[in-house]
Amino acid sequence: MKKSIKSIFGVLALFTFFISSPLQANNTVGNGECVVVYTIGDKFAGGWEYIVEGAPEGFEKGFMLIVNQNGAYKVQLQMGGSIFMGESVVAKGSKLNFSVDVEGEKVVVALMMKRSKFTGTSTSSQGVFNVMGAKTISAE
Repeated sequence: MKKSIKSIFGVLALFTFFISSPLQANNTVGNGECVVVYTIGDKFAGGWEYIVEGAPEGFEKGFMLIVNQNGAYKVQLQMGGSIFMGESVVAKGSKLNFSVDVEGEKVVVALMMKRSKFTGTSTSSQGVFNVMGAKTISAE
């Protein structure tokens, strides 16, 4: 039951993100209509539950939402009852790197994606913490 509630929450979060974020499309069809294309089977896009080993209380676990809009990835983190947007998002090969401002402090995140799981690090003035997660919502 708990897992299905998380799945429902994740789907709602994904839907809310798509609705609330502005979409831009550079592709047009003959009559001038804009076309937005999302990549099916994208290894990054989707909803991910994660834990950060040794992180301060309230920030040790959360939910990460990744979307691909016109070839550019956007990252949203939900943790400690707050929502944080990723900045300087770079995806190359199986690596995803971004930074996030958490309560006025820059946190640099480096992840290595492998199928439906990832591992990596979160680096801030508090130290370097191991991060691991698993995909709970697919973008497909």
